[in-house]
Amino acid sequence: MTHPTRSQRTAQRGVVLFITLVVLVALALGALAMFRGSLGASMVATNVVYRQAALNLADNGVQLATAAIAAKAAAGQINADDNVNGYFSAIPANEPTSYSDAAIWSCGADAVCPTAAQVCNSNSACINEVTKGQGLTVFYKVHRMCTVPNAAYNAANNRCALTVTTGGTSPGGSLGIGATQFTGNPMLYFRITTRVDGPRNTRMVTQTVVALQT
Repeated sequence: MTHPTRSQRTAQRGVVLFITLVVLVALALGALAMFRGSLGASMVATNVVYRQAALNLADNGVQLATAAIAAKAAAGQINADDNVNGYFSAIPANEPTSYSDAAIWSCGADAVCPTAAQVCNSNSACINEVTKGQGLTVFYKVHRMCTVPNAAYNAANNRCALTVTTGGTSPGGSLGIGATQFTGNPMLYFRITTRVDGPRNTRMVTQTVVALQT
């Protein structure tokens, strides 16, 4: 029987050690890849949660803006610009390239930034969610869907998106028999743009059109 020499045994041990190291490196790389994959999945899931929270708050911003429009209508102030409160009586002559651009949002200058209590209607759980960590910030601005600012909807050259209330048909007159009668003030349309900023560069921008009897 032939026995391996000492040099052969040493060489075999070297080969086994090399193979073992290669296997360990492969296992380490596999574990690292799995960790990075799970970390990526966790980050995606967290970002989805942030975006959903931002979307929910955007809805709250729309409700606040709608209430502000109704208050203006009741006070007879619907025809006038009120920039500091984020209200514009006409759509912009030149729309911004993107309403995600922070440069076109300035609290108290051309947009409203309601407090957490206002956004959450004083709900403590909601306020906690809005203010914890980096927090969530809500902005909104309103444009009356008309072409001429600081003018009534029926002013000369002013074109507004509106719906007129009808009250049946005219009972008499050779040119008026059967014609539709328009009654009362029309329903004007307003565009509410909301922006919500949150952690991890979350930014949600929504636009909602509402109609209001003025």
